[in-house]
Amino acid sequence: MEMAMGWARYGCVVFLLSLSLLFPGWTLAANPLDGAKAGAMGAAFVGLADDPSTIAHNPAGLSNLEGTNIYGGLSTVIISTEYESLSGQTEETESPLFFPPHLFLSTDALCDELFFGVGIRSPFGIGGTKWDRQGLTRYVSTESIIGTLSFNPTVAWKPFPNLSIGLGAVYMGAWDIEEQMVDQSMVGGGDGKLSFEGDGDGWGYDLGILLFPDKRLSIGLAYASRVKVTISGDTKLEGIASQLQPAFGGARFKTDTKARVEFPEMASLGFAYRPTKALTIALDFEWVGWSVFDEGTYDFKDEVPEAGFVDLTSNLDWDDAWRIKVGMDYKMNDCLSLRCGYGFLGGQVPEQSLSPAFPSADNHNVSVGVGYRTGPWIIDAFYLAEIFKDLSVDNAILSGSYESFHHFIGFSVGYGF
Repeated sequence: MEMAMGWARYGCVVFLLSLSLLFPGWTLAANPLDGAKAGAMGAAFVGLADDPSTIAHNPAGLSNLEGTNIYGGLSTVIISTEYESLSGQTEETESPLFFPPHLFLSTDALCDELFFGVGIRSPFGIGGTKWDRQGLTRYVSTESIIGTLSFNPTVAWKPFPNLSIGLGAVYMGAWDIEEQMVDQSMVGGGDGKLSFEGDGDGWGYDLGILLFPDKRLSIGLAYASRVKVTISGDTKLEGIASQLQPAFGGARFKTDTKARVEFPEMASLGFAYRPTKALTIALDFEWVGWSVFDEGTYDFKDEVPEAGFVDLTSNLDWDDAWRIKVGMDYKMNDCLSLRCGYGFLGGQVPEQSLSPAFPSADNHNVSVGVGYRTGPWIIDAFYLAEIFKDLSVDNAILSGSYESFHHFIGFSVGYGF
């Protein structure tokens, strides 16, 4: 009996080590792109802010819009990562499609000098990775999917011709799916499956300023607050080895779980310069406070203290990151515009906590797009390639190298009246 309990305790230690790897999957979703015009310009839009998607980039930009405008669409996101082990074995993720949406409404019809808008968007994207359940990464991650969706009512005030101020409330929902296999070979069992699935919501705010020193130059400042979310869901362990079943009460264990997440604050400075009537050049600098991800916590409703299954805290130690983005818009004529952009985004995950669930690294974005206007209608489309720096890591989670590449294809349709 003592030997059996010894094996059970050893198996639970292995289980808890596996569980500590679940949390780094947070914020795995792809870089969000709100609006096809902004996406085509490398998301350099804080200083330009001249279509309804300004609600997402700089709420003060609502003052640029006349009448009532509707602008919406979606992006298609394809995420691809290849892992190579220290022994030279390789594995690639599956490439599921994700479709983060966006919808914006703006109007100046309600009050003089006040402009109103509302946005529905995915502030931290929708996306993730899926690996083979029999593959090289299975004991760290087989699936890590996150989604976010926010409702963002906004108001802007233009007290002077060359100054606008914007403020918005943000109600955000988030959901997460994490899965990995558990190695039970040391107790004579096959692989078990460990998973977490949950959702939650929270509140935040954003604000912005837009200045017009002259007709050719505009300068934008924007800030988005942190959003605290408690994710409530279930942790499941399935296929428990027979030697461990006495500790968990059978071959399957399930308990309610809460994971506390704080999404980061962001601050941006943007410039838009119009050297000619046809050409606009935009430049953004953005800081993201990823260091808020210093640790991950799991609170289990049903603990098993005798087996070592208790509330868990894991160290993440993420870093703040800087982004620089530049974009161009060239009007061929009154109807057709051609666009392009470039961005450099710094990685936020240090080597010691990097995993297949979120193989973050410095990356370069290159984008192209087109806009077409006819009467009250606007149609925008873009393609963006996100090219990640190759990574070689040596840590306690999973050593090896990663190559990642993301594709974004999207469109927006607008109507003004």
